Amino acid sequence: MAGLSVLYTTCLPGRKEERRVVKAGLSQSPTHTFARALEMFGALLYERSGGRYTVQIFHNSRIGNEKEMQEMLTLGSLELSLSGVLNNCEPLFAVFELPYLYRDREHAWKVNRGPIMEDVSSSLHLRGLHLLGFYENGYRQISNSLRAIETPEDLRGLMIRTPENPAQIETMRALGAVPTPMNFSELYTALVQGVVDGQENPLQNIWAARLYEAQPHIAITGHIYNFTYALVSHRFWETLPPSDRQLFRECMEESMLWQIEAMKTLDEELEQRMKAEGVAFTYPDQEAFLVATRPAYASLYRLLGPKAREIAEKIEAVP
Repeated sequence: MAGLSVLYTTCLPGRKEERRVVKAGLSQSPTHTFARALEMFGALLYERSGGRYTVQIFHNSRIGNEKEMQEMLTLGSLELSLSGVLNNCEPLFAVFELPYLYRDREHAWKVNRGPIMEDVSSSLHLRGLHLLGFYENGYRQISNSLRAIETPEDLRGLMIRTPENPAQIETMRALGAVPTPMNFSELYTALVQGVVDGQENPLQNIWAARLYEAQPHIAITGHIYNFTYALVSHRFWETLPPSDRQLFRECMEESMLWQIEAMKTLDEELEQRMKAEGVAFTYPDQEAFLVATRPAYASLYRLLGPKAREIAEKIEAVP
């Protein structure tokens, strides 16, 4: 078996049964819905495989940041990880994070489970990855330490951390902010030290990483809705018999359904918790932000070529 996985054999009448540990890495804490969903996936997999598969989760970037964990998957030294930066493997993944691209959660769910995603993700195996599923990251909101955000003009000149994703970089640039790409694992320290003025993330991430401690202002802009992807090492995936691959898919599907349902009420709960901690919320007119961020589309099309426009138009046309 490749990588860090551990093999066990149990003597049963007439045969040997292989037991495997599936090591899973993520950037989030154990209380995050990603971690809880992965725990569900692991429990289902263990039960339905008769104990042949055990999922061991490493939280809080313990074994590396998202990009490093992707490299471990490629090498076969890690079996599973969650990542929101797949554009560094397939640049066209950035299209799925264009501002105000989806009408609602149901629209996004259809796109990520449909032929558009299947087509874009088909190249991942060339990079040693296999897309197993996805969890909702959510609607991204903007926080900062300097002022309340009421209009796009209020962002002008603010240094805003983004992931290393051109869609989010170009969105912040279109709003007049100064996008500053940075690993999530470095963000809390950067905010506390004033290296950047603010950042943009779903409320779940802002709460779980305690970013609000250095960010007294949060604007509910909902400018990007995105998912985090569950990736499996292609080397590991190739070692699985077809029946076990199907078992992995089924267990991931159930954990996905649980997680996206949990997210429907989580934002409201977290907003109230952060208000109790003294964070001030504003609710800008999203139509103004939609108009202001539209140039990000043209920027991404120039960067990625006509295929990016084709994908975006197909996404917008999904009923």
